[in-house]
Amino acid sequence: MTRKSDENWTEWLAADAAGDQDRAEAALGRAMRGVLRHAPPPALSAQLLQAAAAPRALLEARSERLIAAGLVGLALVMTVLPVAVVVGLLVSDAGRIVTSIARVCVWLTDWLSAGVSIWSVLSLTGEGLGHAVSSPAASAIMTIGLVLASSALLALNRYLPGERS
Repeated sequence: MTRKSDENWTEWLAADAAGDQDRAEAALGRAMRGVLRHAPPPALSAQLLQAAAAPRALLEARSERLIAAGLVGLALVMTVLPVAVVVGLLVSDAGRIVTSIARVCVWLTDWLSAGVSIWSVLSLTGEGLGHAVSSPAASAIMTIGLVLASSALLALNRYLPGERS
């Protein structure tokens, strides 16, 4: 004979209130086994998965296009900007161009500082680099690099002729 669901819940509450953990666990297990489980039909699950997959594919394609367009635009700006500065220096007053570039740098710094503190970014970057460099592996790599660089400088000093006045 199986117990009624209400008896299992009542027994669980009583055992939990009394502090009898083993009896409470057993009663809770019996009560949970008595709970009716309703599973959605497979057609609903398939329909939900299909509905969720369609916008995601569209968003991924749109996102990839935006990233590609941004990279092309950035490459175009990085290509055209130096040429425009050199042409501007040749065609118009160099002082005016330098002043304009300085004003743009100040404007960009103000714009960035409105949302991000440059000092906090530099602080976090410095802390990260400090932790990375203070590790034994990084110290060994830097030591090996310094030995190689000084050896290369010594070799160049020996093989290149001395400067004559």
